[in-house]
Amino acid sequence: MAETDPVTGLPKSEVEKKSDIEVFNRLSNQKAKSDQLIADINSEKGQIVLNKIKENLLTRANKLIDEDGECKALKKVLIDMGLQINVGEMAADRLMKLVMRKQTP
Repeated sequence: MAETDPVTGLPKSEVEKKSDIEVFNRLSNQKAKSDQLIADINSEKGQIVLNKIKENLLTRANKLIDEDGECKALKKVLIDMGLQINVGEMAADRLMKLVMRKQTP
């Protein structure tokens, strides 16, 4: 005798088939949304939005660095050593690379 699912009253094999179909449909919908997001980000308008986000990240990171005493001191040490780096820019660039790497299928 086939086992019965107590919740639905249907045979367990039927419930498992329906569950597999639901999972497949949900994953297919998520994939379609992901593909659309990638297309949007790679569009001209998407790139404009990403550049705006990068600019705001850069501005905020530099502001935080400049307002933090320890960061200012470390930045001064680097400058005194002859290193001209923009930590905020490096952080923003790395974040944007992470975003773009996630977009590649």
